[in-house]
Amino acid sequence: MKKINLKPTLALALAAFSCLTNIQAQHQKWELGLFLGASQGQTDVQNLDTKEQNLAFGGLVRYHINDNIGLRLNVIQGKLTGDDANYTDRATRKFTYSSPVTEGSLVGEWDILGRRRYRKMASGGAFKKTISPYVFGGGGYALTNPKTDYSKAGKSAAELANIAKDEAGGVTKGQVVFPLGAGLKIDLSQKIALNLEAGARLLLNDKLEDISAAGNPDKNDTYSFIGASLSYRFNSVKDADGDGISDEKDACPDVKGTAEMMGCPDTDGDGISDKLDACPTLAGPKNLVGCPDTDGDGISDIKDACPDVKGIASLKGCPDSDGDGITDKDDACPEAKGLPALKGCPDTDGDGIADNVDACPKEKGTIENKGCPAILDRDKDGIADKDDACPDIPGTAKFGGCIDSDGDGIEDPKDKCPKVAGIAKNQGCPEIKAEDKKILDAAIYGVVFDSGKSTFKTESYAILNNIVAVMGRYPEYSMSISGHTDNAGDAKVNQKLSEARAKACYDYLVSKGIAANRMSHTGFGETKPKGDNATAAGKAKNRRVEFELSVK
Repeated sequence: MKKINLKPTLALALAAFSCLTNIQAQHQKWELGLFLGASQGQTDVQNLDTKEQNLAFGGLVRYHINDNIGLRLNVIQGKLTGDDANYTDRATRKFTYSSPVTEGSLVGEWDILGRRRYRKMASGGAFKKTISPYVFGGGGYALTNPKTDYSKAGKSAAELANIAKDEAGGVTKGQVVFPLGAGLKIDLSQKIALNLEAGARLLLNDKLEDISAAGNPDKNDTYSFIGASLSYRFNSVKDADGDGISDEKDACPDVKGTAEMMGCPDTDGDGISDKLDACPTLAGPKNLVGCPDTDGDGISDIKDACPDVKGIASLKGCPDSDGDGITDKDDACPEAKGLPALKGCPDTDGDGIADNVDACPKEKGTIENKGCPAILDRDKDGIADKDDACPDIPGTAKFGGCIDSDGDGIEDPKDKCPKVAGIAKNQGCPEIKAEDKKILDAAIYGVVFDSGKSTFKTESYAILNNIVAVMGRYPEYSMSISGHTDNAGDAKVNQKLSEARAKACYDYLVSKGIAANRMSHTGFGETKPKGDNATAAGKAKNRRVEFELSVK
């Protein structure tokens, strides 16, 4: 086994330790740790499989920006190996490779529940051990030196050419990598934490093992580390928020503040500390506990139901323009004094219907007549003409004053087939029967033509006559006829041929008595294939004429 170079890992650890000894104690912002785990690749010669995992180890330095977010510098040494013989789908190819990997990376971490461990400490309590999941992502660089063995590979010309192409590219000894992963942080004590994590390394190319053309050049390689790290936190909590005021004298020890505010912040700068400020992000006067009064009515915005308009205290800061005791924003008639029962609107004729919705505000009427004493109903169906969609034909309220002649639940004005029961999705027309659908489906490939022409072969006429019969059974439906070809020959010629064949079907149906205005025809040439034009079967699927019934 090749010796693993410890120098990069040890150099990083010594440099980090030297740096940490010069850092003033704050809120345990720094950690130093050791990693032990396994390295594993996913390349052209390797899958995520425990048979090809190798020992990996290294060191880390972590800086905590806050209790949940941190930056981590990693140096990890490992090894990547791959052997086609381990996989049944590649056993005959017989490639192998091996490469050391030394990775240096900088990642950002989000420690999801990290705040829990320090929450009590900020107010003078004890450290709380926490188990917290975290995710990380960042960038780095990996030193590699792949050794690829093709000696047992097959000798086909194509394979040898691809191997030669890969060998001509030389050995790739460095890679930009993008770490991405997740883990679980377990506090063993206030100083020591155990981190269990797994992370993938995304690459920008397919050259991790220097097999590309001979493998899968369209897919970038990746590798991963999985394992555990034991880390040590430096410094004890002296000034948790780093504002220069010791926690024992800091009235807000977990938030940066000022000496004038005894260590508490004053975000809005109104001279009231955030912890005493009812509106800490908005400047306001002391008599309103730090909250603003935008409309100047003496009621703070947070208690003012209408903060942008001057109002009165009895209505929570809202105005009442007409003086009826109902705030303008809740008053349907804010400029006219009205009744609470009518949302602040007046009722001039006293019929219990507010003037703003009373069609006859000066004459007593009924709710049914929208405030008017009588209604106009020409068809005598009990529905006023102004509300009747069919005012001259007696109908029902269910259909807005219209009728449903065929009883299919769709009123006649919206029913394309008002005399025949149908379904909503067909606009009131009947569903096409299964046997008739089969006739149309069979016609797609059943109507055939002389090669390169728009003239029918004899067997097509029986099928076309069946379509004539279907059209006769569904007089409310229209038909669209579309012609299609395979890609043999010139595309413009195919387009014209598809149009001519669709037109030939159209002309035949017209000759059999089907109204021309019930049909349309078009050609799509080779633009809408249903099969693979590279095969005879696929070409046969693409030579077709489609017949589609629909309600217009």
